[in-house]
Amino acid sequence: MLFTNIRTILRLIGILSTLARYGADLLSRRFWPLALLTWWVGLWPGVRRLRRDLTPAARLRKILEELGPTFIKFGQALSTRMDALPEEIGMELKKLQDEVPPFPFATVQKMVEEDLDGPMERFFTHFEPVPVASASMAQVHRATTREGRDVAVKVMRPNVEQVVEQDIRMLSTLARLIDAHVPELHRFQATRVVEEFAVTIRNEMNFLVEGGRAQKFKDNFKNDPEMHALDVIWPLTSRRVLTLEWCDGIPIDELSGHPVLGLDATRISRNIITSFFKQVFRDGFFHADQHPGNIFVRPDGTLTILDFGITGRVSLRDRILLAELMRGFLERNYRKVAEVHLSAGFVPRHTNLDEFEDACRQIGEPIFGQPLKEISIARLLAQLFKVTEQFDMPVQPQLLLLQKTMFTLEGVGREINPDLNMWLLAEPLIRDWMIENLGPVGKIRDAKERVKKINDSAAMVPELLYSGLERLATDRVRIHIHPSSLTRLERRLGLGLHRQSASITGGALFVGASVMISSGLSMWWYGPPFFLAAIYFLRGMRPVR
Repeated sequence: MLFTNIRTILRLIGILSTLARYGADLLSRRFWPLALLTWWVGLWPGVRRLRRDLTPAARLRKILEELGPTFIKFGQALSTRMDALPEEIGMELKKLQDEVPPFPFATVQKMVEEDLDGPMERFFTHFEPVPVASASMAQVHRATTREGRDVAVKVMRPNVEQVVEQDIRMLSTLARLIDAHVPELHRFQATRVVEEFAVTIRNEMNFLVEGGRAQKFKDNFKNDPEMHALDVIWPLTSRRVLTLEWCDGIPIDELSGHPVLGLDATRISRNIITSFFKQVFRDGFFHADQHPGNIFVRPDGTLTILDFGITGRVSLRDRILLAELMRGFLERNYRKVAEVHLSAGFVPRHTNLDEFEDACRQIGEPIFGQPLKEISIARLLAQLFKVTEQFDMPVQPQLLLLQKTMFTLEGVGREINPDLNMWLLAEPLIRDWMIENLGPVGKIRDAKERVKKINDSAAMVPELLYSGLERLATDRVRIHIHPSSLTRLERRLGLGLHRQSASITGGALFVGASVMISSGLSMWWYGPPFFLAAIYFLRGMRPVR
């Protein structure tokens, strides 16, 4: 306990000295010990020059980089909160670098052997001692398995978990102070942001979680021509060691340096955007850290994405809302955009729809006055979030993460193909997805799923009742019931449940048939469900005696 307290105090001193050296104005104005330290350190000529040469946003980035892995990751998480941060700070945080010197190979070998429970030679015929990449949380080595397969082995940096947990406690304390004493940042909800960040970074420190996400991505893209998702080598994966198929390719930001490969930049940029829209709309599960260092181009032009530490999920409801919003902007139907926000609950019910429509028009019209290839969907969403803030729209974290990822990918795509027209690529993908999910086929599929859920729920009722009665019988509080009364109660319960199940099933069939009629299908489709619904209703009318 003593050593833990000493480490905490030393870490706190290090954090304060870093803040003082760069001059954290927002905090030092409110905490006089930090203000005093900042003034004293600022007397040194080198520090004055450092502060003069860097903008406040750049100084914040440098502070986070010097404070280590937890603060770097926290800054990367903050960069998604473009709704609450000034734009210059958000853009600067996107530049955060996560490169540190590697730790010794002897430590790597020890961790691999501990986690895989055996000597390294049992699992690998070759293990490159020099890492191919080294970051604040882990480093990656190339190796060859006993089966002759080239793999990438990602190994957790030693003692990083203790450092991260210590830093999370300090960030939580700092967040509480900001919420209490910095009123202009109340909307930022610093305590909640830190709590969400703590969950994210703890998942990143468990490679079983990352491996599961990579496997899900592999399953989603197993039949798609744009993407080659890497295999997870599960027998060689643990909490601190992740083994993946080796990626044959080059980072996408090095594409211009390899003209001899003859890769088609237009096709690659299309693959980037198409695969992203499939992640979001088809799968509802997307890689949320698609910066150039994580996207590789294979010799055949397909893409491979690395590092599944940060992923996002989009519910079906949010996907439908996003598709309707984008279609509304594509058609310049700002009334529809406003109505979607209101029906989704993104803005309060008392919102003046005419005023909100005008606000949406102020966003869309200047954008559509530009050439199509210069229109940014991500910037459109960012401006939309800022406008809805004026109408008391609550923060939507999953949509902000999506917007940040889209912003990054647009930049990557236009870097290799300046003529990339994201709207032309997005429009048919969104249209086809909406036809499939909101058209007649989608409605029938949704009705079937609803009927199945209702039947499953009804089938569970008798067992739940039996379980409840069994627990009641074994409790200390006993209810004495005469056997004849219990028999009659059991019969009445059984008949009552039968009526309820029949009525629910009949209602579901009736709803399904109604959907088919509204979709314009013939009687051959809706006739049988109507007939079965009538039978179930009649069965449900049996009296309970």
